[in-house]
Amino acid sequence: MTSQHVDVAIIGGGPGGLALAQGLKKNGIEVAVFEKDRARTDYVQGFRLRLRQRGLDALERNLPSHLFDTFIDTLGRAPHQNILLNEKFEHLDDGNTPDAEADDTHLEKSVSRITLRQILLTELNDIVQYGKIFSHYVEQPDSSIVAHFEDGSSVSANVLVGADGEKSRVRQQLLPELQTYDTGVRRLAGKMTLAAAESHNISPLLLDFNANIKPGAGHGLMVTSHRVNPEAYRKYGLIGADDATHRKIEGFHFNNTTSYVWWNTAFGAGELAPDDVLSRLERGELIALLLSKIGHWHPGILDLIRYSDPSTVALLRVRTSRPPQPWQTSRVTLLGDAIHSMTYFRALGGNTAIYDAGLLARELVKAKLGQNTLLAALSTYETAMLQHGSEAVRSSLVAMQRNVFGHTPTELV
Repeated sequence: MTSQHVDVAIIGGGPGGLALAQGLKKNGIEVAVFEKDRARTDYVQGFRLRLRQRGLDALERNLPSHLFDTFIDTLGRAPHQNILLNEKFEHLDDGNTPDAEADDTHLEKSVSRITLRQILLTELNDIVQYGKIFSHYVEQPDSSIVAHFEDGSSVSANVLVGADGEKSRVRQQLLPELQTYDTGVRRLAGKMTLAAAESHNISPLLLDFNANIKPGAGHGLMVTSHRVNPEAYRKYGLIGADDATHRKIEGFHFNNTTSYVWWNTAFGAGELAPDDVLSRLERGELIALLLSKIGHWHPGILDLIRYSDPSTVALLRVRTSRPPQPWQTSRVTLLGDAIHSMTYFRALGGNTAIYDAGLLARELVKAKLGQNTLLAALSTYETAMLQHGSEAVRSSLVAMQRNVFGHTPTELV
């Protein structure tokens, strides 16, 4: 039985879904968010998000001014200078190659995904509902949409937004032909506190720069850092503090108050070990496996990996989507990874989801004000979203192929 009706129902409480909820609430549009998990414990939640202009602009539009000010005040710092080294710890000439992304102008702005979520959840207590696993939706004769959940509950909405990530159930019903696929790349990453890095005499070149290690043969390693200032957070209560939902998880990975250095590298499928072997390895064993592959590198680089907190180390299969063809606009739409999941190369995924939220909030406000019909507003959003999202998917895929395989893909570009 449907017991609730809202203007906009959002499935998924990630950065894109919550940013959209903030933007709609700010403009007087009734909204509800349905999220399956109260605690976000997916692996990437333990890492920072590199900010781009598109993400900053969308957050400024969608957040009330006092929350945007809080967001700016609680930002961490990342290195703003790049350095290119080889595996012998020798400087290489990077050729001064410019970054192709026009909005890649905020290298020093680094936000913890945990802190970002704390900000986006602020003042949404009556809007976000947890424990809601989306099942399916039904279009009604009056054009409204009823979303059904596995617990038997449902909600009626004028617009349903799928913001439920790469495995989006909303997308699977709306666009069943659109699937994500395995790129054949396996990413391995880990981190250590800056205090631990100092105790192990890790070189400042790996702490104070965005360091790209480019060996003469084999795959490279990227190293950067995230510096926080807990003193700056004290006036914001729980924002910037450690998230209580992570207390029972051992290790440093979900710590939100300590500065750290982190590294990541990527290999083709089977290069480190067969996938079935990798899936059985403990985190410390993953470190040992990587060290066995690059044991001839400079000890100063190897120590960064060797002394990383094992709780922060994991191997991920890198997946991506294919840019979709436009579809017939309805009152069901998508944002973020639900429609354009992409590789982590170029750090576009989170920013793209937040940017989607800014685009969609703007168009829904126009519809509310009578400046456009609802379907026309959604169509305008989808046109813009598909254009910038598809380009982000392509850009991240090209960067992945160049970094891991040394060539540009042809089939998907």
